[in-house]
Order: sequence, then structure tokens, then C-alpha cells
Amino acid sequence: MKKYLATVATVLAVAVPMASDSLATAAQPAIATASCTNASTPGGTKCLAAGEFCSHKPGYAAAYNRAGFKCKANGHLTYR
Repeated sequence: MKKYLATVATVLAVAVPMASDSLATAAQPAIATASCTNASTPGGTKCLAAGEFCSHKPGYAAAYNRAGFKCKANGHLTYR
């Protein structure tokens, strides 16, 4: 019984800090690099940077424009 309690206590001691760390990071916005710009696109919030792939679907051009980018014909973002 003592061995069982020791095992449960060890598992809880490791699991609780890990769960609180994952909750704290989930609430923060995702930023990939310092050079990216967070933008709200029809597909959700994205981190945009020059040279990344972009979409020519309806609604994306306006979102890219608001963030200061445009989608080139080759499918990559560039600064306006």
C-alpha cells in the first residue's frame, strides 16, 4: 500500500506542474518569430511573414492587405 501511495504521489507531483504549464501557454497568442505579423484571416489567426505561402481564396487578399502584405502570383507573401 505504501508503494502504491508513493507512486500516485510521484505521478501527481509530475503531472500537475506540466498541466499548469500547458494551460498557461494555450492562453498566449502564437508567435513563430519576431519578424512575423499576427493577422486574422478567414482560416483563423496566422503569423504572416514575407516569403511564406499564401492563399488566393476569397477573403484572404483583404486580410493580407490589412496586415501589410500582398500575395504574389507565385503563391508567396511580399510586403506592400
